[in-house]
Amino acid sequence: MKLRKDWSLAYLLLYICQIGYWLIIIGVGAELIMNTAFMSQERVVINDISVHLELQQFEEYNDIELENIRLNIHEDMESQVQISGPYDEIKSAFFFFNGLKLYENIVFFIILFMLSKVLRSVAEGDPFQAKNSSHLYVIGWTLIISSIINISFQFMSAGHFISLPLFSDLALPEGIDITSLNLFGKDFLMNGIFIIVLGYVFKEGARIYEEQKLTV
Repeated sequence: MKLRKDWSLAYLLLYICQIGYWLIIIGVGAELIMNTAFMSQERVVINDISVHLELQQFEEYNDIELENIRLNIHEDMESQVQISGPYDEIKSAFFFFNGLKLYENIVFFIILFMLSKVLRSVAEGDPFQAKNSSHLYVIGWTLIISSIINISFQFMSAGHFISLPLFSDLALPEGIDITSLNLFGKDFLMNGIFIIVLGYVFKEGARIYEEQKLTV
C-alpha cells in the first residue's frame, strides 16, 4: 500500500478499505494461532458469540404506566457468550461457531476488497471503467445473499427448526433462555439492492464514456 501526496476523499476511503481487509486477514490469522495454542492443551475457547437472550425475570416490568405515557419494554436483549472447555466435549460447537466467524470475515473481506478496487479507479480519475460495474455487482450480490442466509438461519434457530451445538443441551438458570443467534447484516438486503443499482449506473456511464471517446 503506497501512500500518495495528492490526498483526496477517494484515496482516504481507499486506504481505510485496504487497512480494513488487512486487519481482517491479521485477525483471522491471530485467531487461528490462538486456537491452535489452546487445542495443543486439549482445551478450547470460543469468544464473542452474539446471541439473543430472553430474561423472564423482567417480564413484570414489560408495561410501565407513567402520568400520560405508557412504556412497553421487551425482555429480549443482545449479549455476548464465551465458551471454554475440553476440546472433546465442545469440538462440534468450536467448529460451528468459528465457522460462522470465518464466514462473516469472508463476507466483509469481499466487500472491502472489491470496494477498494472501485475507489482506486475513482481516486485515479477513471471511475467509469467497465470492471467497476462488475465489482459493484459482486458487492451487491454478496450483501443480498449473506442477508438472505442470515435471516433464514436466524429464523430457523429461533423457531428451533435447527439445533445449535451445545446451546440446545445447555441447562441455563431459570428465567434465562437463548432464543437465537444474533447474526450480522440485518440491513444488508436493501444495501445490496442499492449497490446493484449503482453498478448498473456505472455500467451505463462506462458505455456512454466509451461512445464519447469513439465519437471524438
